Amino acid sequence: MLQFLRRSKFLKIGFPFLLFVVGGSFGLAEFAAVGVDRKDEKTRTLTSEEVRQLQTGKQTTLEELHQELQKKLDINEWENVRVPRPWDE
Repeated sequence: MLQFLRRSKFLKIGFPFLLFVVGGSFGLAEFAAVGVDRKDEKTRTLTSEEVRQLQTGKQTTLEELHQELQKKLDINEWENVRVPRPWDE
């Protein structure tokens, strides 16, 4: 019986390989679970007091933001400048 165990290719090569594959899958599952847990810690639900504080703030619409940007930027005054290319040198 001991001779059989020494000569068996499965016990020398196959069994450690299967052990590595199965153990690796459990290890990867643990690493993935840690990542999900950390992501869950970052996202949390707001308390009712925090919701009230957010709702009392000024609500802006996209149109108001667009008008503010138009006042800040002057899109009529610009100059087309050619960027030097490596092959134009």
